[in-house]
Amino acid sequence: MLLGLFAFISSLTYAQVNYSLHDTERHRLDAHVQIYIDDSEKLSHPDILKNDIQQQFINSSGDLQFGYSKATIWLKFSVKKTTSDAEWLLELPAPFLEFVDFYQLQTDSTWSHHESGYYRPQSKRVISHTSHLEPLVFGSDSLSHVYIKIAGRSPKTFPVYILEKEHFYQKTRFEDIGYGIFFGILLVMFFYNLVIYLTLNQINYLLYICTIVCTFFIFASATGYAGKYLWPEYPDLNFYAGRLSLTVITIFLAIFTIRFLEVKQYSKTMYYILYSLPFLAIITGVLTATGIMSSANNNLISISTLVYLATGIVCRLKGNKTANFFIAAWSFYLVGGLLLTLRNSGVLVFNFWTTHFVEIGAVLETTIIAIALGDRYRRYKEEKEEIQLQALQLQQEANERLELKVKERTEELQQTLDTIKLQKEIIEDKNAELDAFFYRISHDLKGPIASLLGLNTLATMDIKDELALDYLNKHHSQVERLNQIINGLINLTRLNNATLQREAIDFEKLINDCIESSRSLHSFEKITFKRDIEINATYHTEWTLLNAIVQNLIENAVKYCSTVNPYVHIYVKTDERGLNIKVKDNGAGISEEYQSKIFEMFYRASQHAQGSGLGLYILKRSVDRLQGTIEVESKIGEGSCFTVQLPPL
Repeated sequence: MLLGLFAFISSLTYAQVNYSLHDTERHRLDAHVQIYIDDSEKLSHPDILKNDIQQQFINSSGDLQFGYSKATIWLKFSVKKTTSDAEWLLELPAPFLEFVDFYQLQTDSTWSHHESGYYRPQSKRVISHTSHLEPLVFGSDSLSHVYIKIAGRSPKTFPVYILEKEHFYQKTRFEDIGYGIFFGILLVMFFYNLVIYLTLNQINYLLYICTIVCTFFIFASATGYAGKYLWPEYPDLNFYAGRLSLTVITIFLAIFTIRFLEVKQYSKTMYYILYSLPFLAIITGVLTATGIMSSANNNLISISTLVYLATGIVCRLKGNKTANFFIAAWSFYLVGGLLLTLRNSGVLVFNFWTTHFVEIGAVLETTIIAIALGDRYRRYKEEKEEIQLQALQLQQEANERLELKVKERTEELQQTLDTIKLQKEIIEDKNAELDAFFYRISHDLKGPIASLLGLNTLATMDIKDELALDYLNKHHSQVERLNQIINGLINLTRLNNATLQREAIDFEKLINDCIESSRSLHSFEKITFKRDIEINATYHTEWTLLNAIVQNLIENAVKYCSTVNPYVHIYVKTDERGLNIKVKDNGAGISEEYQSKIFEMFYRASQHAQGSGLGLYILKRSVDRLQGTIEVESKIGEGSCFTVQLPPL
């Protein structure tokens, strides 16, 4: 105790004049303290009380502006109260000061020691508050003697206030209301943009929400409210929420600016500058975290703000109207950030504007950017509606052109149909005339042909000369072929003019008659006929046409039958779906290249083929008249299979 008292008495030799606390409720002591800068950062309070150190204290010349000095700052002063009932509080309203120690001479001549600071828990403070506080103790002589130690890497620009206790709490209430409004606006902007993001699902809103969250934690930490209310006993979180959030917000803002202003479209230079900011932010974050350069993040934020503002100006000059809001927002934030940076660097003094204009700028920036996002969405919506309107107009015009073209084509088609109808009528008239001509000519020729056949038969009975008989046989075959052609033409004429009449078909009788009518054909007697008739339902159709179909199928199979064990298999099946007829033989077969042509009029696969070339043509016409289908399967040397499918008539 005696040693401490001796040191204190020695220090009074070098003390400044005592500052008197008059009736004024608030006193700023910046110009009334003595300062010692401990570059070694190792001196303790007992060391400071030594005479050689006391001699090195110098009087303050005004505002306390030490910037980003790494040295430990020691302050000392003595104050005297003029009223006995007043209670006074010493305040350092700079929450960002990392380590603050108060030493105060007590009435028992000992020194009290109270801790405070950005990185110290609230429980260690004599008064839990966002600022650094120390209740003043006055001796019997009404004097209070105080030493203050400020250490750490944060900016050391701050004021020293002594306030009457009631005035201090009144000031605190006003500050709490102001910061409540500030953080309330940030929260409102957060939820406002969150709702819009969830509604529109646009990434720009999500990026902006992230910047609002970072802004909230940066200012909550810097103002001391996070340390007091969110994590009072975990002050190290101030470092992550305050200092390192600057790294994160720089990254988000750079990406947001690129997307929001579509920078790449307007300026490649600004795009690449913005693109480099996230990488710079990582570097400055490492410098800040390791303590190599504690101001690195703050400096990057200042530079980034200038980059954002410059980007907005460049994009606006190149036609981006949304940049108007962006420029206004970052202009406010730039002024506030510049004032704060200059204050922290020791260039400007600590006052309301250098301390709080950055918060005002942050609120304005957050609000204006939110408005800008809304305006951008409004422009996007208007552009989208305009594009949709243009697309609708184009579609309407296209529809009108299409309708006009359809109308023109319809008229052309109608004219074509009228022409086709007229041509059809002409063709039908000509066909009727042609059918009548064929019928008349066929009947006219049938008589002479029958006479020729009869005379030929009589001649063969009287003539014995073999050469003459050979000529007569050849003559007979040619006349017979001509007779087949005439009969075919007569049948074809009847087919074209026949009126379809529905009647029940007796398939046993129909098939037997058709087989019997083919008896005169060559090799008939050698052929084995197999009938497979399955009648599941009575079938009604035009008998003449069906007879022509079956007759020609059987005659074709007989004409081209095999020379070895020839057979003709006739399969008939009826059901509710219609009639199925198959005629299969093991005859000569039809080459695949000719199968598509055998139903043409007068077509014969070779010059040696028998018949007139009308049989299969009449067959196909009959199937078509009954709205059926016909298929053929055939291989050379293996035979053929004709399948006819007919619906009920």
